[in-house]
Amino acid sequence: MAAYLEKTETRNNMRIDWDVPIRMDDGLVLRGNVYRPMTDGKYPVILSYGPYGKDLAFQDLYSTCWEIMVKDHPDVDRNSSNIHQSWEVVD
Repeated sequence: MAAYLEKTETRNNMRIDWDVPIRMDDGLVLRGNVYRPMTDGKYPVILSYGPYGKDLAFQDLYSTCWEIMVKDHPDVDRNSSNIHQSWEVVD
C-alpha cells in the first residue's frame, strides 16, 4: 500500500479525516471519509457506501436535477445540512 498522507480538518463543527485507508481481508484497500463530532462522547455510527462521487455533492454533480427538484420541492433544501451528502447514500 502506498504511503498514506493524513488529511484532517475541522469543518461545520466536525472533525473530518479524508481518504482514510481501510484494508479488506483480501488486501484490497478502500478509502473512506470519517466524520465525527468535535466533543468526546459516545455516538452512534453510520456506515455508508455508494458508487457515485464520494467527495462530490449531489447539487454539484447533478446541478440541473438539483435545481428542478428544489424548485418543485423547496422543502428539500430548506434548513438542510446535506453539504456532505453523496448521491444515494445517507446524509
